[in-house]
Amino acid sequence: MILAMLRNTIFLVLGIMLGVRVTDFMGYVKLWRDNDLRASEKAALLKYPVASEEHLAFWLTREVRILCLVLTMPSSHSTKAARVNRTWGARCNKLIFMSTGADPHLNILKMNMSESRKNLYAKVRTGMAHVHKHYLNEYDWFLKADDDTYIVMENLRLFLYPYDPESSVYFGCRFKSWFSHGYMSGGGGYVLSRDALRRLNLFALNSTTTCKLNGDSEDLQIGHCLQDVGVIAGDTRDFQGHHRFLPISPFNVIPFIAIGSWTDGYFFYKPNRSDCCSPSAISFHYVNDIEFEFFEFFLYYLRVFGLHRPQRALPSRLGFRQMNERLQHWSQQVSDNKG
Repeated sequence: MILAMLRNTIFLVLGIMLGVRVTDFMGYVKLWRDNDLRASEKAALLKYPVASEEHLAFWLTREVRILCLVLTMPSSHSTKAARVNRTWGARCNKLIFMSTGADPHLNILKMNMSESRKNLYAKVRTGMAHVHKHYLNEYDWFLKADDDTYIVMENLRLFLYPYDPESSVYFGCRFKSWFSHGYMSGGGGYVLSRDALRRLNLFALNSTTTCKLNGDSEDLQIGHCLQDVGVIAGDTRDFQGHHRFLPISPFNVIPFIAIGSWTDGYFFYKPNRSDCCSPSAISFHYVNDIEFEFFEFFLYYLRVFGLHRPQRALPSRLGFRQMNERLQHWSQQVSDNKG
């Protein structure tokens, strides 16, 4: 009798101790999940003596892995494509050009079709299918751009960092359309999450009722395909309402986006016309040859004496509930641009 009571008491104490340890462990797991930012900053601070923006940007190249798909053509291999290859494209985790011709100096996915504007949609479909098959689990985000697009990759990674690549979302410069979510401008570049790429290939591109086989406007067609499989069009504007993705050259919007531009009837969100662009701008389109060099020099080489850039922390990563709330909010947005 006494032995039985003693045994029960021992088991009770052990059970309580085990319960406390399990509770502590679950609390630690929750703390770890809820404090991605602190963990990330701590990792950066441990690796580097001073977690400067430069160090954090370098760390983000491994934390936010981006595969870049760039539309080009054989006649542009040695000019536009070459400039992308040696400038912003070199900052992608992987860079693939979509073209109908091969080139020993470029990493090209060769397309078996004629080179024409009407085949841009077919080229992007083929490119998306290729990266889904071969690279889906190696990268977090998948960027499509043109060979006259300029992308500030560091700002793109910083923007994407809070978002879960397993969420069904894509980002870019949002345009109005006859379908509710609109679509992202192809020239300004758009970036798909891993799950968006998965849905596009498993459900949209395999269904001719959901996704047409042919179409003239590549960006509109991809946007319609993504909406039909539940991918949300995200909002990329900054807190002042400035666009981060711009489908035009900065030289056409400085000092501000003028009324009467061809973009007036396209923007999903009414542009903030107080000045040109977001200080955290990500992309520009219709960038000519000399402008590539202009961007490279002023963004990466010019240093202004006495101008100090304060150290910045990374934004908090969104939890599951926060991410879903954000997706729901974006899915219910309606255009406020009546132009």
